[in-house]
Amino acid sequence: MLPARPGAPNFPLRLDQSTPQSILKPGQRTLAAIVFTDVVGFSARMQADEVSTLRLLQRDFAAVRALCGKHQGSVLKTTGDGLLLYFSSAVQAVACALAMQRHFAGVSRKGPTEETLVHRVGIHLGDVFVSEEDVMGDGVNIAARLQAEAEPGGICISQTVYDVVKNKLELHVTSLGARELKNIAESIPIYRLLLDAEEWQEYQRTQSTAPMVPPPAAAASPGDAARPVWWRQPSFLRIAVGILVLALVFSVLALLRLRARAQRQKNELAAARAAITLALDEPAANGRGDVDEYARALNDNVQSAIVARNQFLERYDFAGLAQYLRQNPGGAGSPAYPMLRKSVEQMAQMQAWVNRELQNYSQQHPLRARELTGTAPKELQVFAKPDGLLYFVEGGAVRGRAWSEVKPVWIGAVITGALLEARMPPGREIVQGVTAFARIYNQPEMVETLRVRRPHKAGLK
Repeated sequence: MLPARPGAPNFPLRLDQSTPQSILKPGQRTLAAIVFTDVVGFSARMQADEVSTLRLLQRDFAAVRALCGKHQGSVLKTTGDGLLLYFSSAVQAVACALAMQRHFAGVSRKGPTEETLVHRVGIHLGDVFVSEEDVMGDGVNIAARLQAEAEPGGICISQTVYDVVKNKLELHVTSLGARELKNIAESIPIYRLLLDAEEWQEYQRTQSTAPMVPPPAAAASPGDAARPVWWRQPSFLRIAVGILVLALVFSVLALLRLRARAQRQKNELAAARAAITLALDEPAANGRGDVDEYARALNDNVQSAIVARNQFLERYDFAGLAQYLRQNPGGAGSPAYPMLRKSVEQMAQMQAWVNRELQNYSQQHPLRARELTGTAPKELQVFAKPDGLLYFVEGGAVRGRAWSEVKPVWIGAVITGALLEARMPPGREIVQGVTAFARIYNQPEMVETLRVRRPHKAGLK
């Protein structure tokens, strides 16, 4: 069981007993759309009228559970005056949240104030982990913080959710910008959902520019007297003013382009992190973690497993083994053959990516990686050149080594360090190549390290 991450919200959380056991099982990690709800002013209402407040809370909880079921979601836990909902689809999560708030708004319009509770809602698409008694992870933490940013009766979503639903639902959305959330390491771009067209029109009116100043009254006689004062100055002043205006326009356009570029980079990073989460969890979900399957596949598809090990695996010649399997598909009928061939091809892609990534480092600024095993792990300083060798910096000296000269535990440390320190996390195929390497060379510490430490330095080098 993995420990709870630091910064988890300190709520009295408990698993909801109505959650179907087939949805999430203890020990499972998955990518989910998490919806967090909370009642505004709950403590004050409880002090004023505890019995009535609890009755209204149970009524609203029942409505939320019904709407959650209609949108293929599940209630995972209660937080006292709130609920934690799970959806496998971000689109369904947003649709359910809108239905909830519109339902509560309808109840408020029809009944007296004392018969109404006001709710906030936050939604995030992220990684969650289910233990025997709890649900935790970044998806839960960020959704809880987004709920606190929402207005009474409102909904706030993260950038990741917005990117998924913006072309799939008819929404009125306004950006609140990137916010620093409590106990969350990185700032999160937040969007506010407006529930109906009237609210959208009201927002547009409040966000409109300042009222236009009426034009100055025309002079008694036409001509220069009716023009602005600066226009009646010598021609070089008019030219200077025109240049300043153009410079201001170009500066604003450049700033907008920079902001758009930064936003695209954030979106790409979020998508890459989501892909890494899926790639790390996929082997366990598909039952592909048995190293013996690879051994059986080698025996079935390579004439001599000993030759394959000496000629290809011990030399980390994944490209050569992939070519061998393509040219000699002797055991293509065995169930393990597709798994073996795909994994070898992914390891070849991963090896090429690592060689390219290490060329971004040098003797003066090497990649610093640490062995993933041992009580006193050794720090490795390494970089690469186009010749394909790994150059280790040891005590001021540099020693170039072929991949085949390096122990698997060191290779695993270098691969893991390159992935964690990458400017931009690589594609899903590369991460699957890393997990295949970890299984074949018995380096489970690589996958566990990547699950705990997601790439976080993208764009900072």
